[in-house]
Amino acid sequence: MGNVTLSSKRIDWREWFVYIVLVALIIGFSLMSKAFLTTQNFEGIGRQIAMVTIVALGATFVITAGHIDLSVGSLVGLVGLVAAICMRSGLGIFLSSLVGLAIGAGFGVAHGLLVTKAKIPAFLVTLGTMGIARGLALTITNTKAVIILNDKFTTVWGAGALGRIPVSVVWMAALFAVAIWLYHFTTFGNYVKAIGGNPTAARYSGIKVDKNTMMVFIYAGLMAAVAGLIMAARLKSGRPEVGSGMEMDAIAAVILGGASLFGGSGKMVNTFIGALIMGIIVNGLILMGVQSNIQEIVKGAIIIAAVSLGKRNQ
Repeated sequence: MGNVTLSSKRIDWREWFVYIVLVALIIGFSLMSKAFLTTQNFEGIGRQIAMVTIVALGATFVITAGHIDLSVGSLVGLVGLVAAICMRSGLGIFLSSLVGLAIGAGFGVAHGLLVTKAKIPAFLVTLGTMGIARGLALTITNTKAVIILNDKFTTVWGAGALGRIPVSVVWMAALFAVAIWLYHFTTFGNYVKAIGGNPTAARYSGIKVDKNTMMVFIYAGLMAAVAGLIMAARLKSGRPEVGSGMEMDAIAAVILGGASLFGGSGKMVNTFIGALIMGIIVNGLILMGVQSNIQEIVKGAIIIAAVSLGKRNQ
């Protein structure tokens, strides 16, 4: 009986470890740079992590379902570019935004069909569409940027602010709240966890595995599209190279947050903390004057160390 009691009171150190890492980074960088703990700097961090967090929300569903989506970074660039072209053609903010969202959803549908009907592993499917999306973005304008002159678009999607709060952060917060509800408080979220845990058992229990898998990929595509619109608004232009590597940052945020790469488990709040950790690492290194190539090395090493130590304490 004593052993059972002790076991029931064991602390899940892996769950808490991401918070420990976050606090340690904040303390460390605040000691190394006086500019770190300032309102202006945290506004910058908010803008920096907004797109990665939004993409990571979709990645959390995909990874929980036992899949992976490598195309989302390329989709960010393609959607922003197409939206810019649409506005240059006179479609206006609503239709241009709708076209961008439709592209994200369309890629999600394609991913879902190829994974569920053609039985092609999601890694290979999205690796292929990553190249397709990036190639389309580079080809459409012959690698050139498309300037956005519509001030309403840039204000609504990312360049504006509500008081001191950047609009991109407002979008992130709103979509984060929706993601928490979907993931933790709906039947859909429970189905996604069940599918990732054991798709065969989920199918035999009456869950429509193919339908829910399709919805997961569509959701991820929509989140990438929103991130693309926000990025285009911030840059006031559509740029084909934008979003490169964002898929890796999003996946890292999800895994750093404690989700299993093999599916079945995750926590949306921890995904946000994972994205915040990565943003703080980059921001702190910039304040310290560390070169961008060294930043990538340090960021990668910290992520590996944090995930490794978190697993040890599991």
